[in-house]
Amino acid sequence: MKKALVLFTLAAAILFACAAFASCRSAPEYTPAPCYEPACAPNPLPPYEVHEFELRVFELTNLQRSNHRLPPLIWHEQAAFAARGHSVDMEYNDFMRHTGSDGSNPRQRLECVGIDNIGNLGANIAGGWLTPEDVVAAWMDSPRYRPNILRREFTHVGIGFFQRPEGSNSRFAAYWTQKFFLFE
Repeated sequence: MKKALVLFTLAAAILFACAAFASCRSAPEYTPAPCYEPACAPNPLPPYEVHEFELRVFELTNLQRSNHRLPPLIWHEQAAFAARGHSVDMEYNDFMRHTGSDGSNPRQRLECVGIDNIGNLGANIAGGWLTPEDVVAAWMDSPRYRPNILRREFTHVGIGFFQRPEGSNSRFAAYWTQKFFLFE
């Protein structure tokens, strides 16, 4: 498992360093979109596996929604893949913002993995928090990010976590992304 995670980490860093999101569109099946397969990417790509921290953030996010009498969010695999990609991009390129290193926005990144019928959209990002409990608590304490977790209109979420690999000089040890949306 650890070896597979290291391979995924390395492949993801290469992918997002080379990827150009602006012109991609893909089918809604769960495979990496064409924009995730640049010429410099390893072939075949390592399989995507949900990280236990991503699932724990999902659980804690829905617990917060339940505490506020809101319906639970539905896990969305492609959105999680896009969220993980953004977390990798932020670590690899050492930045913390919603705009990707290639200029892409959250909607474009979701469209890139085949999610085209998006209504309302929200995104939370964070860097430095080492546990799911800490990052969700920070988002709930944030006047900017708390509303995304508690927005009744959102029905689906994808969550991405990426831990700084050994030897990296990025400023944070961990990067987190949540992508919330409503299907139209």
